[in-house]
Amino acid sequence: MSKMRLVLIFVVTVMLIMVAASCQEKTTEPNEETVANPTFSPPEGAYTSAQNVTISCSTHGATIYYSTDGSTPSTQYTVPVNIASTATLKAKATKSGWTDSPIASATYTINITPNTVATPTFSPPGGTYTSAQNVTISCSTPGATIYYSTDGSSPSTRYTRPVRIASTATLEAFAIKAGWTVSQSASATYTINIIPPDTVATPTFSPPSGIYTSAQNVTISCATPGATIRYTTNGREPTLSSPTYSSPINVSSTTTLKAKGFKNGWTPSSTASINYIINSFPPGQMIYVPGGKFTMGYKWGWPDEVPTHTVTLNSFYIGKYEVTQAEYSIYMQQGSSWISEYGLGDNYPAYYVSWYAALKYCNLRSMAEGLTPCYTINGSTDPADWGGVPFSSDSTWDEVICDWNAKGYRLPTEAEWEYAARGTTNDPDYIYSGSDDINAVAWYGGNSGGTTHRVGTKAPNGIGTYDMSGNVLEWCWDWFGSYGGSPQDNPTGPASGSRRVLRGGCRANPYTGGCTVYCRHNLNANARYNVIGFRVCRVFP
Repeated sequence: MSKMRLVLIFVVTVMLIMVAASCQEKTTEPNEETVANPTFSPPEGAYTSAQNVTISCSTHGATIYYSTDGSTPSTQYTVPVNIASTATLKAKATKSGWTDSPIASATYTINITPNTVATPTFSPPGGTYTSAQNVTISCSTPGATIYYSTDGSSPSTRYTRPVRIASTATLEAFAIKAGWTVSQSASATYTINIIPPDTVATPTFSPPSGIYTSAQNVTISCATPGATIRYTTNGREPTLSSPTYSSPINVSSTTTLKAKGFKNGWTPSSTASINYIINSFPPGQMIYVPGGKFTMGYKWGWPDEVPTHTVTLNSFYIGKYEVTQAEYSIYMQQGSSWISEYGLGDNYPAYYVSWYAALKYCNLRSMAEGLTPCYTINGSTDPADWGGVPFSSDSTWDEVICDWNAKGYRLPTEAEWEYAARGTTNDPDYIYSGSDDINAVAWYGGNSGGTTHRVGTKAPNGIGTYDMSGNVLEWCWDWFGSYGGSPQDNPTGPASGSRRVLRGGCRANPYTGGCTVYCRHNLNANARYNVIGFRVCRVFP
């Protein structure tokens, strides 16, 4: 055998050994002689009552051991484990001749609250009346005692019979029961306007005040026969020289309409006033979110979800859907890693999007639609001056300035996102965006099949937004930081930080807690994963 042939055989042999070693290093096949990981049902989380936890192992004939005090599992599992207070449950499984399973762990937070007395109710309800009212106060909790006041002080008078309200007053009440938490206070204001004889009834309008996307024909009515209605559209008080109402008034732009009834020998009516906001949009594929107040966070939540606090927001628009792959590709380079395994198609959400890339998309789209861009980097709103989207943390991009009054597209603040996800209300206080049933409104690890889905294929929430509890995680503007307990107006998050907030859960969340309206996530602004996308927001109007 020649020397050259021997050398060739030696080289081939070495290469085969290296390939085999590489394959051994990259193998992901499990050890068939290792016992499967134990699993827990229900899963770890926060609960308001004690839980009986079942521990299972898919390896036939395996024996399970557990502990609840953080030590190595040593107690043999035979019946469900009762967790009556906050504890970390650990478990491992063994089988003769097999390698023991890894130790599985789950933390159960038990917050058992006492019964709370129901909030009292009033009949008739608060409002404006033309005569004195006898108000009945009720409480649905059997055996509760009600206390009330009518002078603004803390309720201290025991309720035994209807309370007579003969002049304008605010009625307050709460209820108590031994061993129960005191009810929330109820409050109602009764405005008593005893109208003298021969006063013209106050005019009424149809349709009601509100925001409309087209001109409205407004009808004005008065319940007093023979009365003449006079009106203004400039905000001034109607007088006998104001225009007389005879046919519906066409309101084609934002207007304050006032009306007053007149009749010879009668006292003129009170002035009725109404506001109509006429907008030819919301913009395409966006939802109008009326301003308001809500409670942000979750009182039984993880440390970064508390304390709950009151937030007041102005009105704004938010994307009906997550930004789709088709929308993203108009202004940005199409994601080369969008594949069918993770969801591919025009109406699938864009993913592998960093926080930095979302800023560039917002300004490019704003400029293309003739809107003032929101974001300024290095003194410019034109992304052409910003350079390439960073693939690592970038201090220059981190110092981006947002013009909150600009009409262009931007990321929602964390507070705006949660307010919209909750449907602008804490009543009902849904766990997920639009429902307590996650399968009705979200694609997550339990039903997604491991892939994203076309936007809008689950049910919307109360204001008409989709997928705010699943599909892909969504970037928000804010730096990630701890909550404060004080009320806030239009918060925009901490002034600085190291990671940005994401919200909403995603198609890969294996547990439902990650998809709630109050769950918070955070990553570096350069992070690009196949579960991260975004939706856009705009100032109103």
